[in-house]
Amino acid sequence: MPGAIVELQIEQLPGLESLLQQNQLPFEDCEQHIDNIIGIFEGGDLIAAGGIEVLGSQGLLRSVAVHKDFRGQGLATAIVDYLQQRACSCGLQALYLLTETAGSYFARRDYRFIARDQLPPEVQSTQQFQSLCPASAQAMVIYLRMGES
Repeated sequence: MPGAIVELQIEQLPGLESLLQQNQLPFEDCEQHIDNIIGIFEGGDLIAAGGIEVLGSQGLLRSVAVHKDFRGQGLATAIVDYLQQRACSCGLQALYLLTETAGSYFARRDYRFIARDQLPPEVQSTQQFQSLCPASAQAMVIYLRMGES
C-alpha cells in the first residue's frame, strides 16, 4: 500500500522530473517550486505528486501525476484534495490549472473551463502559461471558500 503524502525535498527532484516526463507533463521549472510540491512514495519510488504555484491570492495547480502502475487507486484524488485544503488554509481564493488530458477529471471535481485569456495576469505570467504548456492546453478554475476544509 502506498505511503502518506509528504512534502518533497530537493534531493527528490530527479524522481519528480522522471514521474512528470512519464506523464508528459512539464518539469523544467519544478526546482524553483519544490517547496510547494507534495508526493506519495511506494518502496522509495515517487508514484504520485502535485503542487501549487502560489501567485498572491491565487494558485496554479500543477504537476498532478500518478505513475501508470498505480492509477485507479485514488492517489490523484488524495493529492488534489490535500492541495485544495492547503490552498484554503493559506487563504487562496482560487486554483487555476492548464491541462491537455485531464479536463474531464477536473470537471468532475467542480473545476470549470474558462477561456485562457480570462486567466488572471498572475497566472498568465507563469512559465507554465507562457512557454511550458502548449497553447492548446485548456484552462480551468475552482473558486475556494475561505475556511473550507
